[in-house]
Amino acid sequence: MADRQAAASASPYDWKVCVGAVSAAQGEFEKIAVAGTAHEYATAVIACLERLRDTYYDPDGEYTSGRSDIGTVVEKIREALKSVSQ
Repeated sequence: MADRQAAASASPYDWKVCVGAVSAAQGEFEKIAVAGTAHEYATAVIACLERLRDTYYDPDGEYTSGRSDIGTVVEKIREALKSVSQ
């Protein structure tokens, strides 16, 4: 999450939108109780963030709504889950 926040802050386009989207993802992520196996927890996190991504829209962006930044966070979690599963 911190890596994506740093990348969003450095974005030459719509950095406020990017930072806001990643912050929203972090807020949702922090609401999820850590429970079950790593796979079950990651599945819950991914589902929550995918719902956020599907509904998120920041109208202030010229080139982005912020959805792609949330999607990037989801993909990073998927990659981490794959490495844990192997």
